Amino acid sequence: MNVVNVGSILDDLLTTVKKEAIPEYVYLNRSATAPHRNALGIKEDTLPELLQLLGIRSLMINSSYDHTPLNALRIDIPQATSEEYLWPYLRKDNVIRELQSLFSNCLMVGFDNWSAISSASSIWDGLLSDVIKPLERNDIEFLFYLGDPVAKLSFQVGEALDIVSDFSLHGQVTFALDESEAISLWKMLNGVGRDVSLGEQTYVDLQRKYYSIFRTMDIARVLIYSASNALVFTAKEQFVLTRKIVDHEIEAAPDARLNYIVGFSTGLALHLSMAHCIALGLIVFGAQGEVKASPEKKDLVRYTEEWIADLQKTATIHLYGE
Repeated sequence: MNVVNVGSILDDLLTTVKKEAIPEYVYLNRSATAPHRNALGIKEDTLPELLQLLGIRSLMINSSYDHTPLNALRIDIPQATSEEYLWPYLRKDNVIRELQSLFSNCLMVGFDNWSAISSASSIWDGLLSDVIKPLERNDIEFLFYLGDPVAKLSFQVGEALDIVSDFSLHGQVTFALDESEAISLWKMLNGVGRDVSLGEQTYVDLQRKYYSIFRTMDIARVLIYSASNALVFTAKEQFVLTRKIVDHEIEAAPDARLNYIVGFSTGLALHLSMAHCIALGLIVFGAQGEVKASPEKKDLVRYTEEWIADLQKTATIHLYGE
């Protein structure tokens, strides 16, 4: 794998973080309680309830698009309805019309963990077939998280991977997993019992397993991250980016992935490289985890500078070790 020069990326991102407001886009997410401009200069607003029903964490949309009609939509779902059968109640003409208007003005979509939503496969398949496909777009960025698949059956996981792959016909799909989720998925795909120990895995062993996951799917990229690295697999390249180590409390925070997507989405909006987008996501995620609140610009600058300093310390240690 290519090892990315994280230092030069962070130097670039210091300039990005210090930029003024970015007026072209609005970031809708479920943690925003009122319109405001975040530390990266992107206006944030509340994610409409309908989109939360669709298993969506966040979207980056054109600022010219008026999303208030989505907030006004009221969906009548009988109380006894199983979550797995929600789509027929969402598939109404007025709902489809508003969703198509939304996705016509959408740059990037971040989805919730598939494994945590019993209706995810059916709803995402309906969203793709009835809303996104008729738009004939092929330039939307989709970010999917599998979550922990161990409680699911193999055929359910296979169906989910097929649906995620189908989204690639309408844009670029990033499929993200943490290290343990990736190993669990590899076991399921290869008929290995979830309780079977794989023994000590070398770095090369893990890379092969991760690459086999990528080969199973027809998508742009697979992103797999551990506490120390982020690994990216694409058809053209594979690279690893060294992470700044954070406390486990930050790593496992309930909104950790949502915080990451803020930076990742902003990187896409600014047309940065994938390595830059990933690093910017990690900066926002780490800074928000440390301050335990929405970070200010100075928090992002400080976090980036500390990450650079950590890299320089590591380089010095290696130098004396030689």
